[in-house]
Amino acid sequence: MEIGRVDPLLPLHLLRKPTYWLSSVGLLLVAAVMISSSFLASIYFQRVHEMSAFVTGLALLPMGLAALVVALVAPPLVNALGLGGMYAAGAALQLVGTGILATGGDGVALTVVALAVIGAGLPACFVPLFGIGTSHVKVAESGVGSVLLNTFNETGAALGIAVIGTVLATSVDSRLGEGGSVADATTAGVGNGFLALTVCSGIAIVIALVLRSLTRAPEGADT
Repeated sequence: MEIGRVDPLLPLHLLRKPTYWLSSVGLLLVAAVMISSSFLASIYFQRVHEMSAFVTGLALLPMGLAALVVALVAPPLVNALGLGGMYAAGAALQLVGTGILATGGDGVALTVVALAVIGAGLPACFVPLFGIGTSHVKVAESGVGSVLLNTFNETGAALGIAVIGTVLATSVDSRLGEGGSVADATTAGVGNGFLALTVCSGIAIVIALVLRSLTRAPEGADT
């Protein structure tokens, strides 16, 4: 009903802008990686290494601290790399972190380090994606444009848990059906979950490279 209106509640024409819809998909992917990584790591620490909820929270702390550090230095990173370059760097960090965890490594220390790498990539993705996504939105539509981007962000988190949770449950049930222990089944399931997130991170890198090309200043232009 809103399509034919002069002032629609949701201006779908925003999604026809390449920088906007690519940023939207990018936000969906990075949110899925963020939430699902925490979920998978929590399951892994508690079921495989029998860590308490409190200790598990402490093990996840470096992930948040790494994100905080990168967020604090985001402005100089944007100046040095540009928005597209910063997003590409963030997606690469997530690819490395999820790739390490997809191998099924069973060490707590390695898992914590890999999670910190993923955490470092989070603000390096979120900051430029919101910046690029809103850069070509009219001032009159800036409010709804920002809200729609945030909707993709929240949707990515929900979809990530739904999809990755299904991958985890299916993998664990399959391994248990084959006679494996709970710890082995959980390790395999978590590894498969991170493998799916590695695919998400790979797609994010492709999007990042396209956005970097679309947002790159013409040679000789003032920066």
